[in-house]
Amino acid sequence: MSGLTPFLHVFGIPSLGTTLGPIYLGVTMGVMLYGLTIHQAYRYYKHYPEDGFFYPRGIVTLILTFETLHTAVWMYLGYRYLVVEAFDIGGILASHWTVSFTFILTPCTLYTCQVFYCYRIWHFGSTFYRWFLIPAAVTMCTGVMFAIVAGVKAFLIVKQIPDLNRLNWMVSVAYGFSGGSDILLAGILIFTLLRIRKESKVRSTRSVLNTLIIYTINTGLLTSIVSFFAFLFATILPGNFIYAGISIVGSKLYANSVLALLNSRRYLNNRLQDDFSSVNLGGADTIEQMSPAARTHPMLPTPRGRAHDETSTMVWAVRQVSTDISMVSAVSTQANLAATRDREDGQDV
Repeated sequence: MSGLTPFLHVFGIPSLGTTLGPIYLGVTMGVMLYGLTIHQAYRYYKHYPEDGFFYPRGIVTLILTFETLHTAVWMYLGYRYLVVEAFDIGGILASHWTVSFTFILTPCTLYTCQVFYCYRIWHFGSTFYRWFLIPAAVTMCTGVMFAIVAGVKAFLIVKQIPDLNRLNWMVSVAYGFSGGSDILLAGILIFTLLRIRKESKVRSTRSVLNTLIIYTINTGLLTSIVSFFAFLFATILPGNFIYAGISIVGSKLYANSVLALLNSRRYLNNRLQDDFSSVNLGGADTIEQMSPAARTHPMLPTPRGRAHDETSTMVWAVRQVSTDISMVSAVSTQANLAATRDREDGQDV
């Protein structure tokens, strides 16, 4: 393959190490991450059948569809240029329609995931939070427009691979706005979660919110870094496909961040219920028989408990099944066990 490099330079094509090399690495890593996406989607459909049909199940289905198409297209491109046209200079130089299709397909996953986060913020319930969506929405729409224009122009003007150089500036701008959207959305989510944590008086709820804040920082930082490097390489190294290899991995990271967040609800809700079930009720048979101090425990389904449930729903911004019934059941079960032990001790005496 190295013998083709001088001929490719004659036609203005960089070395294979900066064109087909990044695509090969990106496809390899992307296929591995796609396997993780399939696993996450399977877990979601299995454990959360009660979620809304359009949100979030519709979003998950849309992301999975885009990711499947994205993976299949890039695998085909890798096979075409690395195997079929490996020693054919004309075949390597010729552009295929799937090359242009990637300019539209890749942003589909990215901005679908960002719409998911925007919808979460919108359903926090307060107008105060929604005002912060305006700059993020403007940034997202601008990036989408540049991505769509780049894709349409790719279908119209790209006949040879060197023609892609004419679209580099639009690609870099689209990735720049994508990274900006990530930073804005992550910042808004962190700010709102910190605000809710400040208002919460329940220790277990604050612990869950801390976990969500750390997760938001990590995922927002990771996707922002990926978008930044795609923007950087598309800007400073025109004519290479390093940004394309990065975008393959970035698309999978976006999808897995959304699915991992949705799948973590059961774990975090179990943490809340475990903390609740560990409350000592002092042997009361019913909630009415509890002492005033125990009856006003913050994890019980009192007005404070309902506020806690609302806070949990605000955090997830998806339809949640109320945990008040399960909490009462846990209280009754523990109280009955305590009463049974007391009666047995009395009989032994």
